[in-house]
Amino acid sequence: MTEGPQKDSIYEKNGQLYARRQGKDLALFVFPLVKGGKSVAAGYDWSAYLLSFVKQYVPLQTVTDPPTIQGLTFSQQLRTGDQWFNYSQQTCNGYPLYYVDGVPQGAKTEQPALFEPATIAQLTNSTAAELESGGDEGGPTSFLGP
Repeated sequence: MTEGPQKDSIYEKNGQLYARRQGKDLALFVFPLVKGGKSVAAGYDWSAYLLSFVKQYVPLQTVTDPPTIQGLTFSQQLRTGDQWFNYSQQTCNGYPLYYVDGVPQGAKTEQPALFEPATIAQLTNSTAAELESGGDEGGPTSFLGP
């Protein structure tokens, strides 16, 4: 029995976004503090005691053929200079998307802090224009999301 294509993709199930990456189905998350376009320091610039926590949220690499889901616009942000994840990251309605390896599709996705499941309700609550209107205030390397 074959599993089907192994290419990376994004899909929606029960109102939440998931990614199929390297043959695994992974729940997707957002960092809601970027609402309004606020950029935050890259994860490696966070306090030492938070590094292992934030590094478990892996930025989803840009997929070649994002889905068409009403109310959602998929784009990307470049993470040039990121010491951990130096590649193009998938965004949805301006929110960068993350996954946690080991949190598969169907698993409990409510996390105890900072990141939230990438739900249709969460993603359509803010417009992409609001998220992209913020600017870099200077300081360490920053992106829309750690």
